Amino acid sequence: MSSGEILFEILRKSVHLVSILIVLIYEFLEKEAVLWVLMLFLVIVLVLDYFRLEHGVKIPFFHTMYREKEECRLGGHIYFALGSVAVICLFSREIAYAAILMTTFGDMTAALIGKSYGKRRVFHEIFNNDKSLEGSVSEFIVDFLVGLLIIGNPAVSLIMAFFATLSETAVNHIDDNLVIPIFSGFFGQVTFILLAYL
Repeated sequence: MSSGEILFEILRKSVHLVSILIVLIYEFLEKEAVLWVLMLFLVIVLVLDYFRLEHGVKIPFFHTMYREKEECRLGGHIYFALGSVAVICLFSREIAYAAILMTTFGDMTAALIGKSYGKRRVFHEIFNNDKSLEGSVSEFIVDFLVGLLIIGNPAVSLIMAFFATLSETAVNHIDDNLVIPIFSGFFGQVTFILLAYL
């Protein structure tokens, strides 16, 4: 991976650091407040993508951050906002925090490690993609640590990390910014509920 490609990937993934802001807003304000902030963000980026996709407008700076596959479809930031809204609405605060932060830091780690050091393309036969074992393992470790830090429960963190990593690794055509928080959050919340009854 060239230094230009690494810089592009870091720049793209840095947009996801907005997730830290989402978590901080949610920590200090009510659920409704963070949902309104997310909806405002969603409206703004949908309007920008409308002009980009429907009228070919190149928004300064932002137009350079789209991947080739996003040139004719909605950007990942829209799916990230939708996934964040879903987990905040449906799951406990800690599960929502972990799911959102796993989407950011796990996905970022998988991309940077996988593209820089990934040698073993073991998922090609199973998932028909070129994602590397090194990227997936590094994502799992980061996701598990995020879960432990936020939730504190190793079992819930393990389940969430597994489903976040599986979602990122297995999904090719659906945006992983939507799939990762929903699947990791859903299975984390189910595990948390089941453990409470055992």
